[in-house]
Amino acid sequence: MTPRIEIGVVGLGPAWIHRCGGCGFRQVRPRPRPDDLASLYGEDYFDPDASAGFREYAAQRQRYDREGYFLARTLGRLARRGRLLEVGCGLGFLLNALARATDWEVEGVELSAFGARYARERFGVTVHRGTLEAVRYPADRFDFVIQKDLLEHVRNPRRHLEETRRVMRPGARLWLITPNGEADVRPLAAAAAALDADALPVLDQGHLSFFTRPQLLRLAADSGFRCVRLRAIGARRGLRALGYLPGGARAPVLTRRELAATVRKREGGDGVSAADAYRTLAEAIDRETARRHRRLRAWTPYYHYRRWMKGIDAVAASLTAGRDFEVVLEKV
Repeated sequence: MTPRIEIGVVGLGPAWIHRCGGCGFRQVRPRPRPDDLASLYGEDYFDPDASAGFREYAAQRQRYDREGYFLARTLGRLARRGRLLEVGCGLGFLLNALARATDWEVEGVELSAFGARYARERFGVTVHRGTLEAVRYPADRFDFVIQKDLLEHVRNPRRHLEETRRVMRPGARLWLITPNGEADVRPLAAAAAALDADALPVLDQGHLSFFTRPQLLRLAADSGFRCVRLRAIGARRGLRALGYLPGGARAPVLTRRELAATVRKREGGDGVSAADAYRTLAEAIDRETARRHRRLRAWTPYYHYRRWMKGIDAVAASLTAGRDFEVVLEKV
């Protein structure tokens, strides 16, 4: 692994994206310590007004309702009842949709203390705070596992997938979505090349690993999975990120080198208690969710329209032009 692009990791400081000279796999080094990950996914990560992190959870509430509608139908075809686990469940929106639409037993794992608490208090779903590896579920427990936008965040993807396989029953399915690594890295590389020596592009969503299609397939096979389906989704966004369509991707956030380790320091500061900080942000997310709610988006025909449009925006995975890879894996 050799360093290629210097970046600022929110709350942790300067780091490098390294590249393997053999297979081309790219990963942030040095790897964050387990305690560092809590800093990456503090309350600010979900704050719609924060300058870094993922600010679209409130806006995506109705999208998760829509995804839950179709996923519930998929689960119904597999079995009337079963156990489902979502790893990296965020604020619990998808778990809530599934709990309301199916007879399956659902639960989640979320590293963010804020996200896990919000999901439990707002929706009454079972969510364990921590990593999948730390929770230590019994073997062969789950019939279906969801990991949306998670694999790129874990410290060791191979160990994570091996642990995922361990808690799945034989023949169980894993629905996994992870970014196209090239579409993730190329905007960072372009920004870094244009900056002076004291400025860094910020890795603001905490992605630690960047996968190509062959790397993802090899990792899945080596971890004991059979690939049932793989496609690239978000073709337009992917083509913009790769520079093939005008307009380009969203420009990376920039920071000065000396500020890279202090981008996120608000949590619990300024004499605000942890309870007050949680309540303030939770209420802000509630308001933002209500503000963005649209009756049209809750209409079942609209669900089918959006599903149809998503299908149009998907491309053959071999083209690697999408923004994300969507993979269905089966435990063998």
